[in-house]
This record gives sequence, C-alpha cells and structure tokens, in this order.
Amino acid sequence: MTQPSSAQPADKPVILASASPRRSQLLGAAGIPFERFVVEVDEEALSEAYRGPLLMLGEYLASEKALATWRALVARGDGERRVLASDTTVLLEGRSLAKPANAAEAEAMLRELRGREHTVATGLALIDPARGALLTTTSATRVRMRDYNDAEIAAYVATGDPLDKAGAYSIQHPDFQPVEWLAGCHLGVIGLPVCLVPALLGDARRMRIVTAPLPSEAPDCPWSALCTPPFPFGRPGIRARSLPEALGSPDGADASEAGG
Repeated sequence: MTQPSSAQPADKPVILASASPRRSQLLGAAGIPFERFVVEVDEEALSEAYRGPLLMLGEYLASEKALATWRALVARGDGERRVLASDTTVLLEGRSLAKPANAAEAEAMLRELRGREHTVATGLALIDPARGALLTTTSATRVRMRDYNDAEIAAYVATGDPLDKAGAYSIQHPDFQPVEWLAGCHLGVIGLPVCLVPALLGDARRMRIVTAPLPSEAPDCPWSALCTPPFPFGRPGIRARSLPEALGSPDGADASEAGG
C-alpha cells in the first residue's frame, strides 16, 4: 500500500483506491497525478446485497471502495484528499460474471462468452471532500467475442491471466485477443474510462460525457484509437450525493444528475 504524501491537501494528487496495475498505467498515461492507497472491501458480499440495476453494479462497488478508502484516510487525519475508485463488471443475460475462482471456472466463463455479445460496464466514483460530494458515473461498452476454440481457451487459462479478471479475460492480451468488435469505450473495458476522469475531477476542458449515439461527424476518442461510438451508452452523466458527515453515519442524499 502506497502511503499518502505530507504535502498540503490542495496540492496533493488524487488517491487511486485500486491495486490494479492497468488502472495505474492508464491514469499515469493520461497525465493525472495520483497515489495508490487501497482498503480491502468484501466485493462478493456487496454484490450479493446489491438490489439496483445491474448496469450500475460497478458504480455501486466503486462507491463502496471509495468510501472505505476515504474513511481510512479520515481516521488518519488525511480526510481532505480526493479519492478515485473504479470497478468493472462483465454482464451477460442478466448476470454479472465475476472473477473466476479457479481455472475450471475461467474456462466455463470463456466458453459461455464465446461468439456472443455482452456488456462491460465500468463504474467510477470520486470522493471530493472540498465539495462534500461523492460523484459517480458509468461507462458501458458492448463487446462481441470471437469464435475462439477450446485449445485457445486452455492455452489462455494456462497463462493465469484470467484469474484476476471479471469475465475471465482481458481485452488487451497479446496472444489470446478474444474480442471481435466493441462499441463504446475501449479503455472502459480495460478497467478505467479515462475520458470520464477529468469530468469527475472538474476539468471541463477535457469533459467527454455524451448521450448515445454520437453523430457520425463526432471526433474520435482522444484517449484511445480503439474506442468506437457510441461512448458511453447506458447511463451517461455524473450522479452526485453528499458525503456522510461522520465515519459511522449512513451515506448521503439520494443520487442526482450533476452533469452530462
């Protein structure tokens, strides 16, 4: 766990509440200063307790991760830091395909996804203590897998790569390359829709939250050449609620649209 620095709050980088090296790479490539500080949450229990729209599950989990991290920072006297969290869900036929527990489960997931379309929804949550707000948004992407064969599945699973991935795959794996096409945010499928981060941080100069579909003359995504319209679809916009006033209090007011 990376410890927060001793700089003044206004000058401190955002806290990334994720141990994912992919998210760190994407945030760094976007030129957004950050530090990692991770507090573990029981994702399985939270997912089982969730009763909202399936498309918003990732946004809910990201919110819980951000809140857990912020509470840890408050407890150590560093509660003025902004906290960014993200969670990616793979959705198929009304179900969320979580990280596989073992190789057999990974193979089963990949066989189920083979040659079919599904949705990858990545939720983002930003805690901004200066605004007293928890800001959330979701980027959803349609993904169709190619018709890979059983031997390819076995070879990919043997690499160990699927075991820490929702849906048992990574879109960017150089050998397996499981995706035939996608419609939406390529980086959201990897795990961090970078186009939405500046909007959460309040950088209007780089805001890119749009309703689907984009007009044909819309410019290409400035973050990834593999992004294709519409991006994002589903629930565009930023939802905001107030932060709990104390560590033990319930979450703040109901979500409301704050942009987009």
